Amino acid sequence: MLQDAGRFLALVNPAIAIAFSLCFVLAWRYERTRHYLLLPAAAYGMYAIAITLQIVWPPRPGGGQATVTGLLYLGSGVLLLRGMLARIGARVDTCTQVALPLALLGAIAWFDLVQPRLVARIYILNVGIAMILLLGMPALARLRAGRLADRVLFWVYLLFSLHFLPRTVLTVIPAASHDPATFIRSAYWLWLQATLALLLMALALALLAAAVQDIIVGLRHERDTDPLTLLHTRRGLAALAVQQIPPPPGQPLSLLVCDLDFFKFINDNYGHSAGDAVLAQFGQIIAGGIRRRDIAARLGGEEFVVLLPDTAPDAALQLAERLRHTLEHTPMTVLPGVHRVTASFGVATLRPGEDLDTLLMRADHVLYAAKNRGRNCVAWERDEALQAPGALA
Repeated sequence: MLQDAGRFLALVNPAIAIAFSLCFVLAWRYERTRHYLLLPAAAYGMYAIAITLQIVWPPRPGGGQATVTGLLYLGSGVLLLRGMLARIGARVDTCTQVALPLALLGAIAWFDLVQPRLVARIYILNVGIAMILLLGMPALARLRAGRLADRVLFWVYLLFSLHFLPRTVLTVIPAASHDPATFIRSAYWLWLQATLALLLMALALALLAAAVQDIIVGLRHERDTDPLTLLHTRRGLAALAVQQIPPPPGQPLSLLVCDLDFFKFINDNYGHSAGDAVLAQFGQIIAGGIRRRDIAARLGGEEFVVLLPDTAPDAALQLAERLRHTLEHTPMTVLPGVHRVTASFGVATLRPGEDLDTLLMRADHVLYAAKNRGRNCVAWERDEALQAPGALA
């Protein structure tokens, strides 16, 4: 019976690891910009080789098998750590990532080739892998405040990392009464490998779920981002505005709409490529002049909008004036002979019970008034005449 279980583990455990390794590779092939997926793929592949070697090449005192498998296990831990960190754009000190595994491998080799001791190798390997994986916890802690998939991944990774510590004690007690070749055929060793496989499966599924969510978020970002100006599209603005409207009690919310002056003249006389360059540069001016919580979008053509949470009218007017002044004094090298490009701005503040469309409509009326005043200016709905659409004709 035990022999059958050993044969089952020999076939299933590495097969599971290889299957997940291939899943990570396939996910990378679908989204080749996410290179971090290749790191867990390599980690799971290396683990599969290590567990296979332990089964088909039983260790013997001084034989070197434990050193080889120790190298593979430690390497898989390093690759898994690097993959987790690469996903969030973080990293651990390279010297630490190299020095710690090398020191652990040297200790394993000593207790394999020089003074063979199974218990010492168990301590070093299990505690060492836990130490390697936990190196990334300070950086990975940010996942706790992320999306659901990120939070699940954080806690599964933490559990996986910490489980090597009690695993050490649970392994050492029975291992002390077996020689290495007998121990890897024992029911207890099979149980330990089975639990490790379950945790590896949970971690792989959590990481794949997070990767899928990354891809979905990336596609949504691409859909909701204007490729020319890198600001939000109207659809992206509407999706984000739902989170801001209505604002918390007592917090004002303002909106400014702006439109480039005489933009048709630029397109007709300098070409659409020059017009696109002007739009892109104005998008950079807007992005560089607002706060992180503000929401800037290109509504279409030469019209832009900025939604300003927790912003009173006077602050919105000041922002509009800064953007107007910056644009007016920014050289447009793609327009030879044109000294400046200007824009007109309309500012409105959300009223109780309004939605985004109503607020946009009122801001547009104010913008038209700024155009009628001669362009290159900022208008505000404070002027009662501007609030009546008939006054803008």
